[in-house]
Amino acid sequence: MAKSKLLPPAEDLTQRAVNSTTGMDLRLSPGVLRRLEEVVNKSRERFVVDLAARLRKLRASAQARTDGQMSDVDLLKLVFEESLQIKGMGGTIGYQVLSLIATTLNDFVTERQTLGRIQFEILQLHIDAMYVVIADRITDNGGILEDQVLSGLRTAVRKFS
Repeated sequence: MAKSKLLPPAEDLTQRAVNSTTGMDLRLSPGVLRRLEEVVNKSRERFVVDLAARLRKLRASAQARTDGQMSDVDLLKLVFEESLQIKGMGGTIGYQVLSLIATTLNDFVTERQTLGRIQFEILQLHIDAMYVVIADRITDNGGILEDQVLSGLRTAVRKFS
């Protein structure tokens, strides 16, 4: 049996792939940087709009549960799916604290079938906290206040799971 061998690319292919006259220029000019920043900002804005829609949907569903129009199982399934999406989206676009809150919420609803009064309030607190993060555009890990809020949510989840 013949041994496999990794072949380096031919020199002319390397020159064509990264070449300032005929290929891709690796230097980022101020114009290219500005366009890249615009793309990132538009992407971030789309994320915020999408996230706000998800949070409105969660609030409306929580109200539907309160009004007896939605079962605990359906609400928990929706919250599980949405929190999982938010968890992934937040970290991608620089809202790590949002991802942390969504992670706590997702852990809280995983495998849960019913909601008592306190568990329902904990669920709503998570949704409200995510609203605040988006409304105040709290990026990265937030500050001392966000750390305390997250700590309180984690304690509530641990105590009432």
